[in-house]
Amino acid sequence: MESFKVSSRILKKTLTRALSTTPDFQPKPFEAIPGPKGCYQWPVVGTLLLFKPFSNYTPETFHKLLDDMFDKYGPIIKLRLGAPHVIVSDPEDFQTVFRNEGKFPVRTPISLITALSKRTGLKDSMPNLKGQEWHTLRSPLNRHLLKADSALHYLEQQNQVAEEFAKILAEQNMNPEDLAELFFRFAAESIALVTFNRRLGFFSLDIDDESKQFLQASRDGIKLIYYSQSGKSIAHTWYRNQTYREYEKVALITRRFAWKHLEIAREENRRREKEGTLNTEEPNLLLSLTKESSLSDDDISNIMSSLYSAATDSTAKNLQVLFYNLAKNPDKQEALRKEIHSVLGASGPLTAAALSQMSYLKACVKESFRLNYPVVSGPMRILSTDVILSNYTVPAGTTIMMANSRAVKTHFEETDQFMPERWLRTSESRKHDVTSHFVALPFGHGPRNCIGRRFAEQEIYLAASKVIQNLKIDLDKESWDTSFIYKLFIEPEKPLRFRFTKINSS
Repeated sequence: MESFKVSSRILKKTLTRALSTTPDFQPKPFEAIPGPKGCYQWPVVGTLLLFKPFSNYTPETFHKLLDDMFDKYGPIIKLRLGAPHVIVSDPEDFQTVFRNEGKFPVRTPISLITALSKRTGLKDSMPNLKGQEWHTLRSPLNRHLLKADSALHYLEQQNQVAEEFAKILAEQNMNPEDLAELFFRFAAESIALVTFNRRLGFFSLDIDDESKQFLQASRDGIKLIYYSQSGKSIAHTWYRNQTYREYEKVALITRRFAWKHLEIAREENRRREKEGTLNTEEPNLLLSLTKESSLSDDDISNIMSSLYSAATDSTAKNLQVLFYNLAKNPDKQEALRKEIHSVLGASGPLTAAALSQMSYLKACVKESFRLNYPVVSGPMRILSTDVILSNYTVPAGTTIMMANSRAVKTHFEETDQFMPERWLRTSESRKHDVTSHFVALPFGHGPRNCIGRRFAEQEIYLAASKVIQNLKIDLDKESWDTSFIYKLFIEPEKPLRFRFTKINSS
């Protein structure tokens, strides 16, 4: 029956596409896009009416609101979320948006970052930049971070971080809150090797005050941006409310920390150059950025701060979700363990050659992303040209949200099952149509995709391989049916109660 539903949907889309290319086809007007009407389209009020106490939804359960709206109205809806948004769930529409995003894609700015820039004179963080200004910062990062082997240069050092992470899990009986903190520290320590070219010692209980302050600032910054994006804070746009004051404080802490390590790197480079030991071609992001004539020290500090902040909380939470899915599916966990032992042995490190052979590990990560999507919707774009989406005209300048979190629930068979096998190239269930490549985009797509994608994936591969290699992951009963919410990124509604036990590897 499920296969019939999928085939019927594909047939319907094919017929619709054929009809839309006929000479007499006329797209429907923007005003006709379905969605809540009347007071729901009023400024400010229209947005408030979508959430409690006027409905059963909160910003944390926005994904459930979207599901119900798509069930009611179809694959395209118009909602007022501050400004009017067009939200699409058809991968063919995703493809249309990306084909029309241009050389310098535009996304909705983060209002809290905008307020900080205006009041302090600090340059906007990379997520908010657009046009040539964005391209100037992004281009050198593309050269250094998007190469196929860019993350592999850090693999040996990050192996050590993952091994320490697994060792702590094996030796310490931690409560759920402390476990969540450990996941965060693992991600923070791993990405520091990339952004600051050094370990920061975040696994230690007695880290120095400056590093402790920086770690807390990294965590708080994500929380405060979530407040501004979810509507929990609105007044920061007009005056220095509590959310803004706290964000300015953590942003300055983060920038100062980045500046300090930039100076340390420069001094290290001067020393090595004097000694004749400096290799300007070594895989060192910080060194590479200092050689870019187009980048100022403020630009480099901005880049490091943005990359670091984006790669900690999200990686930590998605790693927890992966472990949750493996714990709930012990047969898949055991299949993964067999692959790890066959490639790495009982204690070997994850090398570049080994990683290239571990298709099931990569499939498990992809399937975890699909089943519990990392973000509440998908990429957002503001196009400079009119487009036709689901047979409706969407004018230039409209904020378009791509609901990949919905598409991954409707485009696959047995959608509620954790089935890594669906991502293996030998699987007959693997989709081959062009639009299928746009269904699951946890790191975005195109020129404005996530710059840290390769590093986030590598950190998850490392943690999973080292933990599964040595430990069995289980869940306490009260965490078995955990609900997930979104605060920028996915997270469990309550801290997960994992149990890690050593396995007999003999």
